[in-house]
Amino acid sequence: MLNSKSIVVLLVLLVAVASPARLGDDAQLGNAAFEKGDFQEAVERYEQALRAKPSFGVYVNLGHCHTQLKNWSQAENAYEAAIELESESATPELWRFLGQARYNSGRFEQAMKAFFEAASLKPNDRDSIWIVRCMIELEQWIQGQAVLLRHLQRKPKDIEALEMLAYVIGRQDNLPGVIDVYRQLLTAAPRRTEYRIALTNVLAAAGRAKEAIDTLEFARRVDKGLGERTNRLLADLYLAERMPQEAAACYARLVAILDDPSSEDYYRLGAAYFQTGEPASAENAFKRMRQAAPTDFKADLYLGHIAAERDSFDKAKLHYQAAIEKNPSSAETFVALADLQMKNRHYSDAAVHFAEAIALGDNRPQVHYNHILALMHQADSDLAKAAIKTALAEHPSDKQLTRLLDQYVEQTAPGSANNQ
Repeated sequence: MLNSKSIVVLLVLLVAVASPARLGDDAQLGNAAFEKGDFQEAVERYEQALRAKPSFGVYVNLGHCHTQLKNWSQAENAYEAAIELESESATPELWRFLGQARYNSGRFEQAMKAFFEAASLKPNDRDSIWIVRCMIELEQWIQGQAVLLRHLQRKPKDIEALEMLAYVIGRQDNLPGVIDVYRQLLTAAPRRTEYRIALTNVLAAAGRAKEAIDTLEFARRVDKGLGERTNRLLADLYLAERMPQEAAACYARLVAILDDPSSEDYYRLGAAYFQTGEPASAENAFKRMRQAAPTDFKADLYLGHIAAERDSFDKAKLHYQAAIEKNPSSAETFVALADLQMKNRHYSDAAVHFAEAIALGDNRPQVHYNHILALMHQADSDLAKAAIKTALAEHPSDKQLTRLLDQYVEQTAPGSANNQ
């Protein structure tokens, strides 16, 4: 979009090409409308003038009017008509206007050619930026990277070029390269917190969580205005690094600054407290989660875990049953309830719930093992035999299951204590 200063300059260019005496009344009226910012009126006047006599300058200003009106295709047509009429009069700036019109029309290949033409006449640092914008739209990542690297040799601290370089390198899945560019951006603009957050995300994606934490902690210290997004990201990073105490502190800050924390916020806070061995704080967080989302089974699941750790069998059982009622497809909850029942020697119930978990897709060897063990404890040899067969078909090399098979054979062999 052209500003008022640009408009005045363009009119001066137009008058230099064709003086008022030669332009005719319509062109002069078009100029007057152009100066006032009445671009639609100017379009009509210029078009009338062009019907009387084609003019390079009038075509150019017609293109500028359409640019102001965001009529990109019409602007492109007007600029092209001017160049076709007097190609020797086409300035680098006119080629740039044509390139921008084509770009905004979605004709990226043709736009790129216009910017290359402008650069061949008189290079401009903005030409590289526009060329790369076209290449990005055309998904020409390697070519865009090459243009930007040449541009940055001339202007190593060009923020826009560095941002674009990070993008095109990222589209090539080159995370180390993106990290390097964001470090350059921070050298050029050390106060830009958004670059530290972006660098944090890339470091985390690259599996460099400790560096990501250090980067984000620094951003949080220097920019006190950072809030929800930063604390959530930092907490997630701490959890990924198995630092639940630090994660809990971040989630606690997050809950404190939010007007209306979500159930997920309370869940993450509770899970962090649970991992740190702070059951009272975890219990409080999960109760608040249940208030925020009464139908979410995870609150009752964790409240069941907390009760189980306190050896409150009946309370834990009620929570697990409530979780199953809310989400009967959660294999995790069936396993938790079955483990609780095994611990309290309710083998028959445990066997049923382990079987439910396996049916729901929990195929871990340990779940099969506990299921078989529960069946063996209740002396159901036929079901135990079938369960062993199923488990070994899934995990033929699992040593724990193989030892359990040996134990089963020993228990069911003729003459064994169990068969007398």
